[in-house]
Amino acid sequence: MTRRGLRFGLLGPPVLYDGGSGNGPGLPAEPAEGGRAASVRAVGSPKLRILLAALLLDAGRVVSAEALKDAMWGGAPPASAQPSLHNHVARLRRLLDGPDRLVTVPTGYLLRVGEGEVDLHVFDAHTAAARAAHAGRDWERVVGECGAALALWRGTPLAGLPPEVGGYALVRRLREARLLLLEWRYDAELALGGERLAGLVPELAALAAEHPRREAYHRQLMLALHRTGRPAEALVVHRDLRTRLVEELGVEPGPGVREAHVEVLRGSGEGAGPDAAAEAEAPCPAPGPAVPRPAQLPPPPAHFTGRTDVREELLRVLGRHPGPALPAPVVVISGTAGIGKSALALQVAHTLKDRFGDGQLHLDLHGASPGTAPLTSARALTALLRDLGTAPRDIPEHPDAASALLRTLLAPTRTLLVLDEAASAAQIRPLLPAGPGCAVIVTSRSPLTALDGAARFPLAPLSDEDSAALLRAASGRDGLGAGHPLVALTGRLPLALRVVAARLAARRALTPDALAGQLSAAGSRLPHLEYDDLSVRRSLAVAHDALTASEREADRDAALVLRHIGALDLPAYGAPLLARLTGTDEHRAEAALNRLVDVALMEETAHGRYVPHDLVRDFARERAAGDAGDRGDARPL
Repeated sequence: MTRRGLRFGLLGPPVLYDGGSGNGPGLPAEPAEGGRAASVRAVGSPKLRILLAALLLDAGRVVSAEALKDAMWGGAPPASAQPSLHNHVARLRRLLDGPDRLVTVPTGYLLRVGEGEVDLHVFDAHTAAARAAHAGRDWERVVGECGAALALWRGTPLAGLPPEVGGYALVRRLREARLLLLEWRYDAELALGGERLAGLVPELAALAAEHPRREAYHRQLMLALHRTGRPAEALVVHRDLRTRLVEELGVEPGPGVREAHVEVLRGSGEGAGPDAAAEAEAPCPAPGPAVPRPAQLPPPPAHFTGRTDVREELLRVLGRHPGPALPAPVVVISGTAGIGKSALALQVAHTLKDRFGDGQLHLDLHGASPGTAPLTSARALTALLRDLGTAPRDIPEHPDAASALLRTLLAPTRTLLVLDEAASAAQIRPLLPAGPGCAVIVTSRSPLTALDGAARFPLAPLSDEDSAALLRAASGRDGLGAGHPLVALTGRLPLALRVVAARLAARRALTPDALAGQLSAAGSRLPHLEYDDLSVRRSLAVAHDALTASEREADRDAALVLRHIGALDLPAYGAPLLARLTGTDEHRAEAALNRLVDVALMEETAHGRYVPHDLVRDFARERAAGDAGDRGDARPL
């Protein structure tokens, strides 16, 4: 790999590298280009380390001054942050190897970095090369690439920095990459054999103890012990691992460990009869060949219209080539009731299904199903494991064990999961696969911002043109243009558009203009936006009723605030006004408004300014009128 020489380190506390020549240093484990080893120069100031890391993580791109201040002061920069940032930038420039390294631009700063100058980039390149060599069984190259990557490791990446700098997902990815590199290197050294084998045993024993459930290290330790004349100890390693997995997780060791066990048994002659062979081949609760590949996607939506840009971006994120240490991509499609989240998810899933040759799983989590409580994670895990062919008796009772089994089954596969109508991030986390060949599409009214590492796609109503196109396609009526009143009266909400289209398709004598007149004349449009099993009101009521029945005070506050909004009927709302109307403080009113944003019944169009969708306004008016009829004026919070 061509490189100018290592200059910056993030695989540990952020550091600078000094080379042994004017041409730049080499890797820490190699001689520098000038013949001397590269040396590490620590960056003493904590804020200077944060500044360096934030710039390096976006090397070659402009990082805004506001983003740097947020990183350096934990999202709460003091009044003196701007001059202090200038001072820290000047100090960092003095540490760098040239005045043109750190450039000031109108909106922020740009750190210029060449190829091979950041240890993180070099690490990723060696990891990719090691993965390719391991797949091709080029064992000598595997040892070299893994050794080069591991030589860069100085401890926990970004050590000593706040977690928001770089993020938990990046650190987790790099740690997993290091474990894979160790695994690949020991595979190569076991394949090459020779005098090095005896030296592997203490290293692998330490790794197996540090990672008691990581089967690869135990498999490698068994083989190293066996091939250096210690089969009895190898069998003890297998026995201890199997006992741990069965008792703690309710699963048997995987095929790699079983194959190693057979090699030890045959080589040692111990218990090599039929009973031992049967034990070695004990089945793992995984899908067998008789289990059909899951193909659970419901049919693609008819008359799908619009969303071109977001659909293309979803396909790009989900269809990326998996890297050796990348987690499975997870996308969250969010938005208010009836916005078309599930339709978009299915459209994308059907487009991608050929890329996921091991199957597609679809699970409705009932986070927004009328009259149905959301699935617990335990019930969702049971459903997914059963669909993957796990016998009911083999599904662990403990959710953590069931989650571990799901990850084990999916790890070597290319499987697409569509998790529809999620209620919360906590419901989703145990269901996520670890294998880089998998991908997950989640739909939810909430953007699930607590779900680390997910790409988020909030949906807005359709454009006027796309709304009209959906009306024409679903109703079979020509002549419905973007300016027709039905477009505005449905709020450009796909569910409302489908209801209107269904009514027009069912009654040919009902003209679009007549239906528009009915919607305009009514005190509420919602009674006219119901047909068969399609109902805008019922869809909106799920979130409101869940808030009303919640044990959390903030949720009940949110439901009551929505009814106050219906009674007021203003263009936009803020916490001070609602605090006065409800007789409470602004903090509590703002918390209630934010909960309405969380469940997609409101949108915060600017800080402190909250606006409901047009049809949510109608729903709020209905609920406010119901309150007034039941008990007079709405009670305070």
